[in-house]
Amino acid sequence: MSVNKQILIGNLGKDPDVRAFQDGTKVCRFSVAVTEKGYTTQSGAQVPEHTEWFNIICRGKKAEVAEQYLHKGDKVYIEGKTYTGEYTDQQGVKKSYTEVQCDVLELLTPKQQTQQTQQQQYAPQPQYAPQPQYVQQPAAPQYQPAPQYQPQAPAPAPAPQVGVYGQAAQVSPAPPVDDRPY
Repeated sequence: MSVNKQILIGNLGKDPDVRAFQDGTKVCRFSVAVTEKGYTTQSGAQVPEHTEWFNIICRGKKAEVAEQYLHKGDKVYIEGKTYTGEYTDQQGVKKSYTEVQCDVLELLTPKQQTQQTQQQQYAPQPQYAPQPQYVQQPAAPQYQPAPQYQPQAPAPAPAPQVGVYGQAAQVSPAPPVDDRPY
């Protein structure tokens, strides 16, 4: 049993180069940089950061997707097979190359970030950098705590009223007053 599979997560080194053939098929080539972070071993030795470059080739629908959505600096996930080939240059010298034939292509850069990068890349650069204006914001409103309900002592009972003929008059009691805040 043998396996030829490459899995890469990295950033595009340049915009994809797309070629269309007479039969309507497209082929797309681009390079991907995969960086291994530097670190310090337990013995204190410094291992520097290392970047490896891979040439990627996409065909058919993947080439169309790459042409439409990929740009320099975008992060991608690639699965494919490693392929090595040879060719003879114009001087008659044999040269070899290695590339990854893409089977799976996933875009990992968020769409918003891609659009911002494109706008920054293609927007004309100003001759000077304008300074942002300081705008004083109004102070945030200060909220006062709600007043606490304080029960009041009951009002003293009114003195009995004396009627016209010296007898106590009948007085209906007043309804209680609720003076609590809402």
